[in-house]
Amino acid sequence: MTDIATISTLLSSVKTATDIAKFVKDTDHSFESAEIKLKMAELVSALADVKIELADVQDELRARDERIAQLESDLSKKQQTRFDGKIYWIEGDETPFCTVCLEKDSKYHHLTYIEADSWGSRKWYCNVCENQYYI
Repeated sequence: MTDIATISTLLSSVKTATDIAKFVKDTDHSFESAEIKLKMAELVSALADVKIELADVQDELRARDERIAQLESDLSKKQQTRFDGKIYWIEGDETPFCTVCLEKDSKYHHLTYIEADSWGSRKWYCNVCENQYYI
């Protein structure tokens, strides 16, 4: 999870990389080549750390965006759901949903319409939990 410590580490790495880059830029040619190479290696290392931290932050943001989209979808579906006293319906859907499955497991399972059984009754039947809702 992206938190203040991760962001602080990221900003610290960026500052370190910036400081090293400024040092290399402002260096006069009197420094030995080995010292410049060392500073360049430190710069590459600091930038690699930044890249890794940014990838982690990006993954976390993507996961949060997906979670938000799922919650918005669930909320929209819930707002369109109505209960008629026996079963649940969603606006625009002519097939109802099982009350037990929805209330127990928060799962939207369509019911199957059965015209008449041996008792001569019409009903809705849930293929998942096997509950019957007589009309």
